[in-house]
Amino acid sequence: MNKELEVYVTLVDFLAEFMGENTEVVLHDMTDWHHSVVAIRNGYISGRKVGDPITEVSLRILKSQIHLKKDFIWNDPVKLKKKETIRSGTWFIKDNENLIGMLCINSDDEEIIKVRDILNRMIKKNVEIKTEVDAEKYSVDAKELVDKHLTHLQPKWAVKVKMMKKKEKVELVRKLDEMGTFSVKGSIWYLANLLNVSVPTLYRYIAQAKEIEDQG
Repeated sequence: MNKELEVYVTLVDFLAEFMGENTEVVLHDMTDWHHSVVAIRNGYISGRKVGDPITEVSLRILKSQIHLKKDFIWNDPVKLKKKETIRSGTWFIKDNENLIGMLCINSDDEEIIKVRDILNRMIKKNVEIKTEVDAEKYSVDAKELVDKHLTHLQPKWAVKVKMMKKKEKVELVRKLDEMGTFSVKGSIWYLANLLNVSVPTLYRYIAQAKEIEDQG
C-alpha cells in the first residue's frame, strides 16, 4: 500500500461503522491497479476483498481524468452481485494533480426502497379511501334536496341555521325528516355541516325529534 494512504484506513472503518452494514467502504490504491483494494468494510455487497484489482468502473473514472476537475463525484448507478441499483460515490485522494487513491462508498438501498414502496402504497391507499369517503359524503342531489327543503321551510335559512339554538335545530331536523330529506345518501353529512354540528350530534337530533313526534 502507498504509505500516503495509510492514514485513510481508519477513515474506512469510521465511515463503515457510522453508515451501517448496508454500506460498503473501499479504499483503492491507484498506484497498483492489480491489487488496488487496500482496505474494505462490508465487502459482501460487491463481493470484493483486500488485494482485489481495480474494477472496470474505477478504471473508467481514472481514464476520464475527472479527478483533475473535481474532488469527488457521485457515480452513475451500478449493479453489484446482481442486486438492484446501488447508490455510489467516489472521493479522490490526490498528490498535487496525481491520483494516488480513491475512497469509494456503495450503499445498498434495497431495504430502504422496500420501506419506501410500502409507505407509498399505504399513502396511495389512504388517499384513495379519503377520496372515496369525500365523494360519498354528499352528492349533488343531496345538496340540492337539502337546500330546497330548507328554502321551503325558511327562505332565509342561509343566515339563520348557524345561529339557531339546539331546540330550534331539533325542530328543523324534525320537519326535514318528515319531508323525507334524509332518504338521500349524504344529506345528513351536508346538513350537519350547515348546522355546524357533528354527524353523531345530528343523529341525536333526529332521535330526539322522533321522540318529540311520538310524544305529540
